Amino acid sequence: MAHHRRVSLGEIVFPYKAQRPFGVASFAFVFLMLLIEVELLVFVALGLVGHRIDLFLDLQTGILPAAALVSLVASGVFAWRARAWTRARIASLRDWDGAATSSYVEKLAARGRPS
Repeated sequence: MAHHRRVSLGEIVFPYKAQRPFGVASFAFVFLMLLIEVELLVFVALGLVGHRIDLFLDLQTGILPAAALVSLVASGVFAWRARAWTRARIASLRDWDGAATSSYVEKLAARGRPS
């Protein structure tokens, strides 16, 4: 029987902290957050500032697909870039882990202490 480890929300939002690549769950989270932000922005503009909540509701057949498209493109670009960022971040975390830290300490000790 396969053992499944629970993934926390923090690992989905910041996968590099768990030394994991930016995956589908992270992509979906970014997409949903962008979609909600675009919808809230349009709601604030039309509903609260323009006092036209009815217009916001009537235009949902156009606003929602446009918001989904913008969010999909933006999260796709972010995921593409985040894969490179995540690889670089994981590599830097590995550099600071264990052996790299001890070699850094050894280099400091070899230089000697300033008087």
